[in-house]
Amino acid sequence: MREKIHYYKNTVLFCFVVILLFFLAGCANDTTNDSNANTVGQQTEAMAQELPVAEKNHAALLLHYGIELPVSRTKIYVNQAGYKASGSKMVLFCGDMEGKTFRVVRKSDRKTVYTGVISPMETDAMSGASLCFGDFTQVMDQGNYYIEADVVGQSYPFSIAEDAYETFFIGLMRNASDAQFAQTAKGVCDVSLGMHILMYSIQRNGTLYEEAYKYISAENAEKNLIVQLLYMIDWLMEQQGSDGSLYGDYEATAAFCGITAMSREFFGSNETIVSKELLDAAKQAWSWLREQSCESKEYKAARFYAAVQLSKTDNAEEYQTIVNSFLERRLEDYTENRFIFYGILAYLSAEKNTDRDLCTYIMMCLVDKTEQICIGAADDAWFGTGARTIEDSLLNILLLGFINDVTPSKEYTQIIENTIQYIGGQNDTGNCYVNAEGIWLAAENTQGRNLEWNGILLFGVSNMLMNLSNSTAVGTAQ
Repeated sequence: MREKIHYYKNTVLFCFVVILLFFLAGCANDTTNDSNANTVGQQTEAMAQELPVAEKNHAALLLHYGIELPVSRTKIYVNQAGYKASGSKMVLFCGDMEGKTFRVVRKSDRKTVYTGVISPMETDAMSGASLCFGDFTQVMDQGNYYIEADVVGQSYPFSIAEDAYETFFIGLMRNASDAQFAQTAKGVCDVSLGMHILMYSIQRNGTLYEEAYKYISAENAEKNLIVQLLYMIDWLMEQQGSDGSLYGDYEATAAFCGITAMSREFFGSNETIVSKELLDAAKQAWSWLREQSCESKEYKAARFYAAVQLSKTDNAEEYQTIVNSFLERRLEDYTENRFIFYGILAYLSAEKNTDRDLCTYIMMCLVDKTEQICIGAADDAWFGTGARTIEDSLLNILLLGFINDVTPSKEYTQIIENTIQYIGGQNDTGNCYVNAEGIWLAAENTQGRNLEWNGILLFGVSNMLMNLSNSTAVGTAQ
């Protein structure tokens, strides 16, 4: 299979038009260098362990004797991943502000380009934090800046560029496979569902990727998202045992079964040999699943996911019967279980073998859930979605993006944009979790990050871009 996949990777670069719209060199590298002050303490501690006492600096010497220095943390929170020049731009101040104004300072010459008014203090009902706000939407000149205020000092640097989101999108796309591929049952599930949302994003927002593909140079061919996906399915195929299962685990085998079926639908029409390999692997996994007991609700959800995917590529009545019997229960929440939600995405996007009444009911449930997210976002002073973990924020983006794709709404798009800025640094910790180049930064809240996180964020950004602009932007290859 590896040789055939490698052959197909070379072929797909010429016959599968996909990837990259908008590429201008926007955000500077200093967001990576200046953000996340927490890493300073870790680096200094490492110095204390490695250097002889006589050669240590004062900070390392203190750490050597067990005296830890306090971590410096800014009280001015900005989106370190960058602002769109023509978009809205907000800054958050944590704590009661002494001054009444703030300044936007250009980093290159330290010149103040704008002075804004700080709002009266408000209290965030969720965290109890005291917050003030500033609006600097009027600053539209592209460049690198920071916010400065009396007493509390200055923010981390950030960029303003008209293509800030496009640059961010391309960075995410280039680094989509930047995640741990653990050779465990959980690792298989994470990679499989991550692949699902990556392929779903390409299917739903294909024109964005099609234009973007034109700007990938030959030396960066491995960063092509299609090639990355082929590596992923290759990796998954290597995990399948001779009995058809993956690690003898029901959920991992169901996830693999479903994603190989989806991959056949995604890639198979261009290569007969690859199509057969993928379908054979999916059916071997299904044969193993069929022989296992399936009594728990978790196993039934996983089997539903596999059956939905197989029913889209194979007309066997067995798969459709399982799908129909599962959906006839009419659940109240289709988002609590990942297998159910991804199965629903596959079911609603199917071109045949779907029940119109069931689809209507499912959509109503998902819209109701989306409205709950909107209510949470309206009450969130940090401009997030009311979630206090990155994973929950991403799951909210996934649902909002899906509903926004079906029934576009400025409100949904704005919440997605706000949540992306929340992840970029406008949050209750002031940490930038993913920088302008689409690279996740080490932090407590990003522990356990997997491929699915990358896929959801890429889908959210692509969805937002498709709704923010209906015109084609011209990018620059890098």
